[in-house]
Amino acid sequence: MKNLVRYSVIRFMPFTETQEFANVGIIIHAPQTGSVLFKLANKRFSRVSQFFDDLDGQLYSNAIEMFFSELQRIKDFSKGMRGKELAGFIDEVTRQREGFLTFSQTGALLTEDPLELVLEKLFEQYVGRNFNTKEHRETLLVRSLKKKLDNISKYPFTKSKLNANYVSFELPLVASDTFTTKAIKPLSFYQDKPLKLIDHGEFWISRVKHLLNSKTLTASNFLFAIERPEYKDKNLEAAFNSLSNEMKSLGVNVYDVNDLHSIESFARFDSECAENFQLSH
Repeated sequence: MKNLVRYSVIRFMPFTETQEFANVGIIIHAPQTGSVLFKLANKRFSRVSQFFDDLDGQLYSNAIEMFFSELQRIKDFSKGMRGKELAGFIDEVTRQREGFLTFSQTGALLTEDPLELVLEKLFEQYVGRNFNTKEHRETLLVRSLKKKLDNISKYPFTKSKLNANYVSFELPLVASDTFTTKAIKPLSFYQDKPLKLIDHGEFWISRVKHLLNSKTLTASNFLFAIERPEYKDKNLEAAFNSLSNEMKSLGVNVYDVNDLHSIESFARFDSECAENFQLSH
């Protein structure tokens, strides 16, 4: 007999401004049997520190330890609950809240497998293989570009918060000289559904619009460095082309992440060119 199992992925999101997260656990429940199980990654989950290279490792360790105690308390409290009562209780537990550790939307599946096996399979699917997500790809792109740009400009590109009137948020690569601020946002478009691809692009297009409208940056001083695969799906191709056109319509620079010549040219400041000219005379 198949049982309904509902599950939610536990996410570690230390920097809410960038919305980047790593999957670090799973909570599941079976309303029919009244069972609740969860599994969290180890407190010394090395891939989290690799993913967020500027993160204080103790923050993750402490958060996981506290969350384990909280989930154990929730599991104990739910004993005796079944059906709609249990489903409603867990829905309340996993609803969206602010914090370092959050939950994904609830998924569901029908299975004959024991609940412990279901938990292990979901953990492996969402946590064990989590680090090939667009978030991780973009983190790697940032590292790679920063390493190259540090050799190009005397003004280092670093993570920095920019203010746009009534909102502020972080960008991974920002540099300033006395006169100008430049920013680069790498974007990876390896999503498997057109809507996911569009949502990811529109999220950052909206943020850049705020920067431009507030005159925090000029369009010529912002760059989208994009990573795109060769799409076999025509709908993915169409979604990407639509986003690419929308980015370009802002007047900002849009280069392929492998177009290092154009990216390096963008990263140089006019003041550096003037200094080099003076030194050569």
